[in-house]
Amino acid sequence: MKVNLLSLLSIILVLSLKAYEISARDENRENQSEAYHPALAFLDSEEYHYSESASLDSLINHLGRSNIVKERYVGFAGITPNEYLLFQKLKESASQDELNDLMKHYSPVVRIYAYRALIANEMEVNMSYENMLYEDTTSVNWFSGCIFRASTVQQIVEQGFVE
Repeated sequence: MKVNLLSLLSIILVLSLKAYEISARDENRENQSEAYHPALAFLDSEEYHYSESASLDSLINHLGRSNIVKERYVGFAGITPNEYLLFQKLKESASQDELNDLMKHYSPVVRIYAYRALIANEMEVNMSYENMLYEDTTSVNWFSGCIFRASTVQQIVEQGFVE
């Protein structure tokens, strides 16, 4: 009798945990659908070439394929990821005009890195593009140290940038 009762309680516990997991997953999906701000108009990747340099275009295309903004040191080992190295190259090689144009790029990661490059190089930032970033609720992941979390362009830009 006690074994049957314990079995029944175990089944109830497992089913309630499963129901909680499903409801949490559904809530996550609802939150993700709110992450796009349709008032923002970004350039299509085929529509515009950002520089005369093929190497800069290649760098931008590589960054544009990522959905994670990675800081200088990530993971338990504190390694410097490739995305951050590409950001360093972007910061060194792109002009002020190119970086401002990249703040309209279709990729949220490129928009963030372009903005950070302008700030780090103490260049003039196009205010209307900057305002678009502060209103941009496009979903993007953020990885710093051992912390990995889902975020938005707006949240990452608002938190500032320390090089």
